Amino acid sequence: MCDCPECKGAGFVHLRQADGTMDYLRVGPCKHPGCLIDSAKAYKNGMMIDESGVTGRTQTFENFDADVPGVKKAYKMAWNIAEAIGDVRWFIVYGGVGNGKTHLLNAIANRVMERGISTRLVMMAELLAELRTMIETHEVDFKLREYKEIPYLLIDEYGLELGSDWEKEKIEELFAARWNHARHTIVATNRDIEELPERIQSRFKDTILSRWVKNEAIDYRQARGKARK
Repeated sequence: MCDCPECKGAGFVHLRQADGTMDYLRVGPCKHPGCLIDSAKAYKNGMMIDESGVTGRTQTFENFDADVPGVKKAYKMAWNIAEAIGDVRWFIVYGGVGNGKTHLLNAIANRVMERGISTRLVMMAELLAELRTMIETHEVDFKLREYKEIPYLLIDEYGLELGSDWEKEKIEELFAARWNHARHTIVATNRDIEELPERIQSRFKDTILSRWVKNEAIDYRQARGKARK
């Protein structure tokens, strides 16, 4: 996150009402020079931006092949999440490797940033490693708060990496905070949803705020190989 003096690194600020008083029920992207609005413009121009974690800047909804069998449902839900259409705030897409799940996450993040909203995309293993490295500097709570408060959090390659009780506790704390504030949380995993921890399952299976979709497309690399034969 940035060191913006206006939003304190949050990327968004409370809006003002017509009489100039603060409206604490509404937020908007920070317009301070060098903060979120400028970062979004720079992103669209192909320049370096903040620590969003998005690696596939060219992976968008426009160049995602939604005609591949088994992917349309996941594609539609990803689009709705990116555009904040409907009440769904939590979304998990699961299925085999190489079938476009990471592309969908990048597409969501790219579209959300185009809308001027702070987002962060991170692989699960990287998230845990980042938290572990901050134990000695006593910055775990500070970093965890960033992940709790960012409007859109996308976690790729969520699996069964949670080995220690400490890791399980921190991830549960993160998810619980985001759930309590209904913040957009998107997860991609190669695991079957029934293999995930029960508390994670219960949140993603909630029919009011959440949706879970299996991407049934085959590995794109396998598909290309078959097409060449």
